Amino acid sequence: MQISFANGTIRYKAEGQGPVIVFLHGFMENARIWRPFIQKLSPKFRVIRINLPGHGKSSVYGETHSMEFMADAVRAVLEAERVGEALLVGHSMGGYVALAFAETFPDKVKGLVLFSSTCFEDTPERKIDRDRSIKAAETHKMKYITSVIPNLFFERSGMKASKRIFKMVKIAAKQPKEGITAAIRGMKNRVDRSEILRNAKFPLMCITGQDDFLIPLERVQEMHRLRPDATIVVLENCGHEGFIEQKKESVKAIQTFALEKIL
Repeated sequence: MQISFANGTIRYKAEGQGPVIVFLHGFMENARIWRPFIQKLSPKFRVIRINLPGHGKSSVYGETHSMEFMADAVRAVLEAERVGEALLVGHSMGGYVALAFAETFPDKVKGLVLFSSTCFEDTPERKIDRDRSIKAAETHKMKYITSVIPNLFFERSGMKASKRIFKMVKIAAKQPKEGITAAIRGMKNRVDRSEILRNAKFPLMCITGQDDFLIPLERVQEMHRLRPDATIVVLENCGHEGFIEQKKESVKAIQTFALEKIL
């Protein structure tokens, strides 16, 4: 499926019937990463998987894709699908987009799952790393992709790990260089959204890999202090890509949360 948005096109998939769950992928990913979740969720939920701007076959719109701009693309898809409110599940960058959406369209958020994501802005050191990433991606996209993706996993050696890494490299390789750099700039420039979590009335779940070096467990614990009522799920022997490394546990956590909070 696709919709026209801001002189371009946003692609997405919609399956099942019932209360709506919207899945938002992370940086250099696309909507395909959520396929394992469909079988368990679509019998009772309407599942919408969106390719964010510059990812999948969705359009690239400029030098910077802000989190607010991506959130507006999500809003456009929900309007096209006549969705009033939904549970948002965002992995990494997708979580940043979900928080921007919750800030602008709070009445449309029935619940939020931050999957290896955070409400906090980049540190000054991280922003410098983002600038380096932009230069690296512009200079040699594939070298950048193959240097970044293995570090997202807890398990990096052996045949199983190699297959997982290759799968994500293959997905990332399909992203245009301009889409990759636009997303990096958007993530670098995003604002702190701690107050969204602190003041939100919707239910919240945070899923994190115990060994995620990008979003360490300490950051998730900080978010828990903002929202003591939040559900926290820690995936053991897992890095940043919990939807792959701990697929069954991730599916079960989101299914249980959805059944308890929005069904």
